[in-house]
Amino acid sequence: MPPVALGGSKSAVKTFSLFEEALKIAQSSKGEDLTEVTFVSRRDFDERETFTFETTAPCLEYVSLLIENAVLLRTHRAGRVYAGFEKLSTMESIVDRYLRIADVSERVYAFGEPDWQPPRHPNMRLIVLPRDSRLAREWFVIANSPVLKVALVAADKEGAAAPTNSQARRFRALKTSNPAIVERLTAIAEELVDLSLAA
Repeated sequence: MPPVALGGSKSAVKTFSLFEEALKIAQSSKGEDLTEVTFVSRRDFDERETFTFETTAPCLEYVSLLIENAVLLRTHRAGRVYAGFEKLSTMESIVDRYLRIADVSERVYAFGEPDWQPPRHPNMRLIVLPRDSRLAREWFVIANSPVLKVALVAADKEGAAAPTNSQARRFRALKTSNPAIVERLTAIAEELVDLSLAA
């Protein structure tokens, strides 16, 4: 396995893009570019191992929901989930779902700017992102367990200029259920966790 993208540098976290790294990792797979989509069907989600697309926040919410439901249905106290919310307040409306995911997972890591405090759970850790970090403008859900390996990683096309509460925001996204890609993304997420907890 090649070295993890950050190389152990805390300062690299500020400029690091998980989405860009996911695109690099996925280059060797047989992924498809669906270009612009308004809706990703369950069929696309299930049958296409790796694909990129451009869409709005509601479509990403649906793809995230497909992953979250799969975690709830398939994992039994095994595996980890890494979820990037941009701002932790984005998690507020679905916090009950994530508490349930934490119930059935080894660990859940929630990444975001600290503008809201989620309820405590022994299997959930918060990873605080600085407001000016690139990760604070990215949306991701990575599920890695013995029975489920799937990831969605997306970046706001406008970067820091876009308001985070707009449903019309445009994202460039990658969905994959390729085990090798998910393992690499998991390794990167673990390094982000380690660097955050060491700060």
